[in-house]
Amino acid sequence: MKNYNHFLFISLGAAVVLHPARAFVLPQRTALTQGSLSNTKFYHADKDDDSFSDSVPSDTDSEPQPSATEHTEISSDLKRKLYQLAASYDRGFAATPKARTEANDIIDQLAAVNPTENAARGIDGNDFSDDVPLRAIWRMIWTSAFDVVSLGASPIAAPSAIYQVITDPPIATNIIDFIPRVQTFFPSSSVPASLLRAEVTTRASSRRGSTNRVGLFFEGVKLQPIELLGQKVDNLPPLSVDLTWQQGLIDQVASFVPGLENFSSEGKDDVDAPGYFDVEYLDDELLIIRQQAPGGRFALVKVDNYDP
Repeated sequence: MKNYNHFLFISLGAAVVLHPARAFVLPQRTALTQGSLSNTKFYHADKDDDSFSDSVPSDTDSEPQPSATEHTEISSDLKRKLYQLAASYDRGFAATPKARTEANDIIDQLAAVNPTENAARGIDGNDFSDDVPLRAIWRMIWTSAFDVVSLGASPIAAPSAIYQVITDPPIATNIIDFIPRVQTFFPSSSVPASLLRAEVTTRASSRRGSTNRVGLFFEGVKLQPIELLGQKVDNLPPLSVDLTWQQGLIDQVASFVPGLENFSSEGKDDVDAPGYFDVEYLDDELLIIRQQAPGGRFALVKVDNYDP
C-alpha cells in the first residue's frame, strides 16, 4: 500500500508538471456604451443638400439608452443563462462548439453593460486602498481557454475546483485542485478521496493606458498533497519551484539581446508587455476575463473561501 500511495502522488504530480497548461496567464475589447456614443462626432451636410437628409443622425432620432435598473435586469438575465451553460457543460470541459459560441455571445453582451470602470485600480498594492475591485476569492465556473480545458483530457488526474485568489494585492494565486481520474467514476462514499493542489503564484500590476488590463509575472509553483485515500496529508512538505530567478536573468541580458526588452522588469507596465488579462465584466458576484496568450475567456464567481 505504501508503494501504491507513493506511485499515486508521483503520477498526479507528473500529470500537473508535464502538462502545458498556463492557467490564467491570464486585444482588449471595447464595449459600445453611452459614454462612447457621447464622444462620437457627426458631420452634417448643408441644409439645402437633400442627399443627406435621411442619413444624418440627430438627437431626436437616437434611441433612448437603458437606465441603470434596465442594465441590472439585462445583466441578471445574461448571468443566469451563463450559469446554466456552465452547469450543463461542466464549466466548459465538455462544451460543444455551439455551446462555446453561445457563451461567447452572452459574454459579449455582458461586456457591453460592464458596470465597473478601471477594474485594475489598486491591484498594484501600493496605495493601501480598500478600493480594489478585483480583491476577492474567485472560483471558475466557465472557460474556453485551451490550456485549461485540455486538463480535462488527462487519463490520470481530473481537474476539480479552480480558483483565482486576490486577497492580498499585488499577489494573485491561481489554484487548481486535482483528483485521480478513477475517483470520478465511483460514488464518493465508495472510494477514499485523494486530492493534490497546484498553486501558481503571480505578481499582478496595472498597465499604463488600459484601465481594465492586469499584468502578471510568475513567481513560483507549488504542488501540495492534501488528502490521500481518505487521510489528511497536508502536513507533508510541498514540491516548490521558484521562478523569480528567471526574471533576474532576463533583466541582466535584456539590454544585450534584441526582443527581450519587453520581458524585462522595466517594461512590465507597458500596455502590451507579455503576460496579462483584460477584465471584460466585473460586479459584486461575477468576474469575466480574457487572457492574452494562449487566449480564451474565464468566468468566475465570488466565494467565501478556497478550502479543498
